Amino acid sequence: MAEIAVKAALLLLETVSPYFNKLNSPKNVDIKSMQSWLSSMNAFMVDNYGREGSKLLDDQMHKIRDIAYDIEDVIEEFVLHSPPYTFHNHKFTRNMHNFAHQLHHGFPLHGLSDKISSINRRIEDMKEQTAALSVRSSGSPLYMSSCTLRIGRQLGSTSLLLDDEMVGYKKPRKEFTRQLIEGEMRLLTLAVDGASGSGKTTFVKNVFLEKGIQEKFDCYAWIRVSRHFDVEELLISVLKQVCGSMKEPYPGEQDGSTTSAKLRRYLSGKRYMVVLDDVWRRGDGNSIKNEFPDSNCGSRIIITTRSSKLASSCASSTQNVHTLKHLEWGEGWNLFCRKVFPDSNGECPDDLREASVKIVKRCEGLPLAIVAVGGALASKPRRPNDWKRFNDNLGDGMGDDSNLCVIINGLLLSYMDLSTNLKCCFLYFSIFPEDYSVNRGRLVRLWVAERFAMETDFKTAEEVAEEYLNELIQRNLLHVSDWDFDGRPGSCRVLNLIQEFIIQKCKEENFASIFPRENAGLSQKIRRLSVHGDCSNLPGNSELFGVRSMFLSRLINKPDHDFERHLSRLVLLRVLDFEGAHLTEFPKDVTRLTLLKYLSLRKNEIKIIPSSIKCLSYLETLDLKQTEITELPQEISFLHSLCHLFVYKTEGDEVDSVQGVKLHEGIDNLTNLQDLSLVKVGKEGGILKDIRKLTRLRKLGLTGLKSEHGQDLCAAVESMENLTTLDLCAATKEEFLEVGEMSNPPQTLQRLYLKGRLREFPSWISSLDNLLRIGLKWSKMEDSPLSALQHLPNLMELQLVDCCIGEELLFEAWCFKKLKILLIEDLAKLETIVVRQGAMPQLRKISIGKCPQLKTFPVGLSLINIEELSLYDMAEEFVGRLRMHGEDREWVKHIPLIHSTWTLEDFSVCL
Repeated sequence: MAEIAVKAALLLLETVSPYFNKLNSPKNVDIKSMQSWLSSMNAFMVDNYGREGSKLLDDQMHKIRDIAYDIEDVIEEFVLHSPPYTFHNHKFTRNMHNFAHQLHHGFPLHGLSDKISSINRRIEDMKEQTAALSVRSSGSPLYMSSCTLRIGRQLGSTSLLLDDEMVGYKKPRKEFTRQLIEGEMRLLTLAVDGASGSGKTTFVKNVFLEKGIQEKFDCYAWIRVSRHFDVEELLISVLKQVCGSMKEPYPGEQDGSTTSAKLRRYLSGKRYMVVLDDVWRRGDGNSIKNEFPDSNCGSRIIITTRSSKLASSCASSTQNVHTLKHLEWGEGWNLFCRKVFPDSNGECPDDLREASVKIVKRCEGLPLAIVAVGGALASKPRRPNDWKRFNDNLGDGMGDDSNLCVIINGLLLSYMDLSTNLKCCFLYFSIFPEDYSVNRGRLVRLWVAERFAMETDFKTAEEVAEEYLNELIQRNLLHVSDWDFDGRPGSCRVLNLIQEFIIQKCKEENFASIFPRENAGLSQKIRRLSVHGDCSNLPGNSELFGVRSMFLSRLINKPDHDFERHLSRLVLLRVLDFEGAHLTEFPKDVTRLTLLKYLSLRKNEIKIIPSSIKCLSYLETLDLKQTEITELPQEISFLHSLCHLFVYKTEGDEVDSVQGVKLHEGIDNLTNLQDLSLVKVGKEGGILKDIRKLTRLRKLGLTGLKSEHGQDLCAAVESMENLTTLDLCAATKEEFLEVGEMSNPPQTLQRLYLKGRLREFPSWISSLDNLLRIGLKWSKMEDSPLSALQHLPNLMELQLVDCCIGEELLFEAWCFKKLKILLIEDLAKLETIVVRQGAMPQLRKISIGKCPQLKTFPVGLSLINIEELSLYDMAEEFVGRLRMHGEDREWVKHIPLIHSTWTLEDFSVCL
């Protein structure tokens, strides 16, 4: 479909139209006419979405997409050649710049007229063709592609695992069965959610069909809801099934009552079990549930869904939500072998084991994927080379193999249910290599730069992007690689076979091209280019002209001169991600890419940013983390659109191991900045007065602070009403951080890091009700800070590193109610940790290290819920009490994960 291209062009026209008439635009540019045509094409696609069809419609969609892309190109070319006014604050220099600009850009602007005329002619031709096609297609089914047509015919027939192919999930099944037949007598709703292919339907079906289960209910029914359903037909089907299960006739029409009333009357006083399989929308699940009576007979409604959010909404309680994760390795391997080698009692031949292991690993524990792949292999010759070839080409063959097509079937339904913006965000994962986890913040900033997420009246674009990410996670389309302490995803990726599906969709949509790979097709313009491994021998310049985004991932060698020549021609580029590209110098042609909005040079050995950086007047994100840059040019102050500026390098835990960046005067011009880290404050501290004017900051990191900076520092922080993260580091370990004079701190603060001496604990911190994490390092206070922190209502993580010189840490009773993570390190005089009853009831992770005087484990600490324990550089007596026969051994032996720096044989059994 062409919906992504059409939406992008419409959005661009909407953005530039207010300024178009004010500029020297070609006379034949009719913005409203283009918008009208694109809106009509959008409606045309909506009318034909999800309908089977012919190559004629497929060809029409490709033409619509190409015209939409060309409209986007020509409008952005116009923006490229229009004069940017942000460079010059004085009238004379602005006029001189405009004169020079006209000499350089006047001819290209003239040449756009021919391109626009060509687009207008193609639009007129398309109007006739779509009108004719609409007449021909009325009453006849149409759809997107032949692959989709094959899939559509298989819906409901090949999407389920066979009953005897269900393995694993023993504990979830036991608890699910218990809730189904035991417990409360009121009507309960149980929900089972999981990714496409996780075996939700088979999991429920195996329990539902058990004779012993059905005997406990008077009647039962199984209904497949799916994306589109008719409520009346659904209720009729339920009523027929419950009557059939009791061998009773369907109620007659004598009284003229509705189907809903008949169902309620029939089920009244009965114990029934109804499965609503594959529910897609929260409103659908809840509205159907309301049709069933509650007679306090122990009735149960079971919902299966791909959405964890929907499951939580429809279930009677969180305990009634059952999420199916992926199979453990042994379970997945057992399922594969049973499917592929039934003639040898599920034993894999030795010569096929290596290839089989690789294939099963790519399925990543998804039962449906394992069964589908196993079914495809069962009919193939058992030769190692053939199986290796199958693994290498697994993604490419999914649409053609009848066994593997079932994987696409399930994913396609999920994909079709996404909005256009969510489709773009989902397809974006094709850009990254297999098994690559992408940081949440990076994803958010990329989606904003790509205009997938836009600012609204009440939310920033970044907040909208985070909502999109959460939506994809809740739909079980993304796998969260790690979670932050506050419950937000830290990084995400897509499972391997899902990525293959995404790459195929990108090829159909011309959304992104992977090089070197088959779908980097040279027959069509490339919009987004992701280069994996080797960036030599890129496609020709004509194919690269329309590229909007370029990524270099896992490069083997440094980009050569030919690559730099290609780069200079990517004039419409919006996103350039050079993370880890082995660069030693800033690519000089980058500053010619005027429309660039996102530039990442993270993890390169670049030392200098040129003054020509000022040419990137649209730049919103500049990521220079883990580079050698220690100073930015004054011209950085011309980047008025800049929202995110990251420049620092870390190489350890000491003060001098964190490298900040020197900024010059004028930084106060960057009033759109939301993230600024890590700024090195000079001796005079003048930069603090400039930072004070950056009132939109949400994240601020400062290093090199001295005690005499205290007044300006506090004034700057107090001016930032939206600040959520504050990281302050003193110039040396012995330097005092003077932050006690803050009378009106930002109440939005969620993360606070203070690294430096404190004369006393700042009283204002106790008022931060939104604080989630606090780190105190090198404070060396005489008194423990615990009494001032213990009543913070939302504190989840506490880091205490060389923060006080006392001999005891006391956690009072019933305090730190939400604390989950506790770090205690480098407290040289600490002898005792006392935990009173009810303190830290939610603690899950504790780390203790470098406390030489601490001889015993924390007194009174409940370890029942502890999931992870880290111990390092502790006294021998402390270690001895945790050994095999030590006094404190019983306290820790149940903890699932223990890290330590010791290699004691009798201690390692609990690692």
